[in-house]
Amino acid sequence: MRLQYLYLDFTKNGINQEGYRGYKQCELNFSIETNYTMEPCSLEKLHYCLKQKEKKENNKIETGFWGDERIYNISAIVGENGTGKTTLIHTIIRTLETLYGEKNQKPPFDFVCLLQDLEKHLYLIYSWENIEIEISSDFRCEKISYYNSDTPLTLFRKTKLIYFSNTISAADMERFYTIDHSNNKNIYTDFLYDCSLYASLVGAQEASNITSNNRLLEGALEDQLRTYFNYESYQEARYLFDRNQRNILIQMKNQGYPVPFPRELQLDILPSIERLKQVKDSIHEYCLSDGYLDWCYRYKEFSYQSQNTYFVLTELCLNCVVNFLLEVNLERNYSREHLMFPEEFTNPQSYIKMMKSAFVSNAVYKDYPQIKNYFQVCTKYIEFLWNNASHIQKYWKYDDDRCYIKLGDHLDPILQELMIRFVDLNRAVSMNSYFVIYHWGLSSGESILLHMFTKLRYLLQGNIYDEESSDFITEYSAQKAMLAQRKEFIANSLKNKEKMNCDSVILFFDEADLSLHPEWQRIFIATLAEYLPHLYQNPYYIGTDSGCRDIQIILTTHSPLILGDFPSDCVLYLKKDQNGFVTVEFNNSLQPFGQNLYTLLKDGFYLQNGTIGALAQKKIKSILEDVQIVKTFNWNTMSNKYYAERELDQWAENLKAHRRKTIKYLPQGIIRNKLEQEISVALSIIDHRLNPEQKEHKKQELRKDIARLQRQLYELENSEEGLQ
Repeated sequence: MRLQYLYLDFTKNGINQEGYRGYKQCELNFSIETNYTMEPCSLEKLHYCLKQKEKKENNKIETGFWGDERIYNISAIVGENGTGKTTLIHTIIRTLETLYGEKNQKPPFDFVCLLQDLEKHLYLIYSWENIEIEISSDFRCEKISYYNSDTPLTLFRKTKLIYFSNTISAADMERFYTIDHSNNKNIYTDFLYDCSLYASLVGAQEASNITSNNRLLEGALEDQLRTYFNYESYQEARYLFDRNQRNILIQMKNQGYPVPFPRELQLDILPSIERLKQVKDSIHEYCLSDGYLDWCYRYKEFSYQSQNTYFVLTELCLNCVVNFLLEVNLERNYSREHLMFPEEFTNPQSYIKMMKSAFVSNAVYKDYPQIKNYFQVCTKYIEFLWNNASHIQKYWKYDDDRCYIKLGDHLDPILQELMIRFVDLNRAVSMNSYFVIYHWGLSSGESILLHMFTKLRYLLQGNIYDEESSDFITEYSAQKAMLAQRKEFIANSLKNKEKMNCDSVILFFDEADLSLHPEWQRIFIATLAEYLPHLYQNPYYIGTDSGCRDIQIILTTHSPLILGDFPSDCVLYLKKDQNGFVTVEFNNSLQPFGQNLYTLLKDGFYLQNGTIGALAQKKIKSILEDVQIVKTFNWNTMSNKYYAERELDQWAENLKAHRRKTIKYLPQGIIRNKLEQEISVALSIIDHRLNPEQKEHKKQELRKDIARLQRQLYELENSEEGLQ
């Protein structure tokens, strides 16, 4: 489903004249062929007519303009600060969420929304009550009153909304707290896939089994942030080792796109002895006291003597055991007498026995199925590590308390299969206590793209990965996994808990350029247009009759480098009028596509005070003001010759100081040359005003300088001849 046109009325048909955050009414056009407008048909009654006007041939966006033909359109919302770009994009999302009709809640504004399905049928949905809307005779569409229909538009439920924002706003928080969490809805199958920073923070807490009560504990902010970053690093690891995604990244990298493609992975593993000590201190029991210090000494001796051959494996196993003890402690089922420490550090059964010994009896074990399930997960993890110990020792290099894993451009299939299984199994045993942290060594811009690509990837459902096994990885099993078919799809959940496969995506970016290097801003649109069709395929997988057939993008930006990829009819300009209300304008005269950067800055972003830095502008203005004073000064009013000479000398010094303090820092070009010319003219005026005695004095000073330089040159030349 494509969004063609949106009319928003924040005055509630004149009831609220103040509007909302500077908005009263606004019209937003997103069609590639047609512009729509809502016009009053009668002043006597509430009667409007929706009219269309076909765009001029040069303003139409041709199919396939953005690269892949499935990308319907990309629209940019720009404007000066304070015009409410974020407010507007949240309102658009709120309107589209309303159209799903699940809650039938009346939004705090009225809307008229025109949608087009993939067969180009038009649907007009409006929330106005007691208002008549006509359709002009030059086009046809189906009219639907939102409040008079149980299901405003069933077809729209096959569209997935995705929202990105790298800032935390009040609107993001409001959206989260208005979502119904009572049914434990899956964020990946909800109509809106919220990838805002706030939603990601909260989502990491929920995915890591941290309850809302724990999240609200005073002083828990540090734990929340640590959980967020650790969970994000896990998701990124899962993404980067995905076979299909890695192939996409390699292809785009070879084409010159700035994709996040790390060549090395670093693993930080938390010290297990320190974490085990924390468990001991937290439970205040004797079960970890007897023999604990002696066991710690033997473990350290083993680590030293093994020369790190098995250290990574034992650290991972002990951390897994610590997590299990923490989970058991929540149920207070520690055995107070028989907690067994691993005696054989290279035997996986020793770690499994320690976990088993944490139960009082088999009866208690049966009474807590969640602990039983977690025990099985931890057992599988430990067995996986030791079954594949030879692979880990081959590919993982331990040095200075950190593991280094060389990745390169093309992964060894065994290493790739090893990392896919490890990442998933390690996440399963981590719960809310992460003990492995992934570091990719990426720049901030690369990290932003990796975050975006990862979130977009996680939207896909189905058997994305093979069923993880703890068996030994062989070349055959690795090759077989590479050839396995993945049945991925995008889905929306319905009221009856059924899933509907989605055939289209509408993607929203707020502040799309945030934290990106200027060069990456310049190719952001091209990168996005290349990546999305590879990710959301049509069909989703071989043998299915459904797929992502349509992609639409709406973004806000402050970057002229991003705006330079947009035809004029794809840009909505927000501007405040004299009364402080925001209007939405089209600026067909600008033509941002391929436009000069300075023109985009001045006209596209309404920079009324120039396109250079404020400090540079201030200094240049000071030069021009001083030059103008010298040019227009009336020297005849200076009756005192002494003061006149001092005044002339002072102005000459000021102009020369401008050369030293400002002009020498300017790049070669028109501005610098013009300022040099203006200063030279002003200095010549000053020289002309000097009396003959002053001129003669200056000549003598110059002759002395010339004689001094000639003497120095003579001495230098003679000294060079002597050396020869």
